[in-house]
Amino acid sequence: MQDAGWATTITAHEVFEEISAHPAQSRPRSKAEIRILLFLYCQLAEAGGVYETIKNMMGIVTLKPYLLWPFQDLVRVRQQPSRVIGPNANATFRDLARTAHAIGMPGLASVLEEAFRDDIRNGIYHADYVIWEDGLRLRRRNGGHATRLTFDEVNVALTKGVGFFDIHRSYMSEATRSFHPARTIIGRFSANFPAPWTIYADPERHTFSISGSAPAPVTTPEFQRQEAINGQLGGKVLAVFTAQAAGQPAEFLAYMWDAGFAPNEIVLPEDRMLKLLEQVERDGLWDPRFEQPARRSLLLLSPWGFRYLTEPADFDSLLDIPFMEINVGTGDASESSVSEQP
Repeated sequence: MQDAGWATTITAHEVFEEISAHPAQSRPRSKAEIRILLFLYCQLAEAGGVYETIKNMMGIVTLKPYLLWPFQDLVRVRQQPSRVIGPNANATFRDLARTAHAIGMPGLASVLEEAFRDDIRNGIYHADYVIWEDGLRLRRRNGGHATRLTFDEVNVALTKGVGFFDIHRSYMSEATRSFHPARTIIGRFSANFPAPWTIYADPERHTFSISGSAPAPVTTPEFQRQEAINGQLGGKVLAVFTAQAAGQPAEFLAYMWDAGFAPNEIVLPEDRMLKLLEQVERDGLWDPRFEQPARRSLLLLSPWGFRYLTEPADFDSLLDIPFMEINVGTGDASESSVSEQP
């Protein structure tokens, strides 16, 4: 509903291109060059409009509707003088990490917590830093102990931040391209009833539109199936069901934790387990990617549906999801964005 030039994601992508245009080099960088890189890094950290997508996607598993302003509950309002203060990067990424923990993705939460360094962002934006021969010195003149980051540590921070943004950007681009030609899906927009929404990404005009006109709720068997699956997940991205007599699947839970997931653990009496299996069979809630063996004691639920697990060897197939392969292209700490000497 705005004309061209008002999406702040434009600036975020421009900043990414600018910081990526500073390749590793053998000669020492000037302090001015280091300062520019640090400011660009901080701008990527503050690109909250870009990271709204992550918050909305994590809300899907808890049946939350799409929100135009998913961080609105973090906004502060001052009366005198009248001001609306949006969340900074610290608050945004803490909120994202809390949400990731809540849906059972501690691995993702760890990535979000480490994507951008609070101390660098605070120091640069509050002019509370010194670029010196031995690294980046953070004074913390308003409280806290002063610290020094070597240029190697600064390089690691830049590589993590730029790499995180690059991966997110690649996934966003792939998702956007999937809506050309236009696709119609059944879903909820804000708190409205489920309805068909036509989504279209125009590659020539570089516009993205969501439109719909249903006067009443509309559902499909696919929508109802997914809603039933998400309802059984209990607010987490994975759930594991076991009968009381089977005992806790400790080996499986340890495996999933190492893989970055904390499933919802549900222990059912035998009669309730039988009723659940009847519902799964009746409503077609099996994971269609796998052929189900005879009944086993361990039942796993993912957004794709239910499946049995038998042996620890089966665990490795859990994460066989066709993710894109992405070349971050930012190098490692040895291909420094900042040299050892300013």
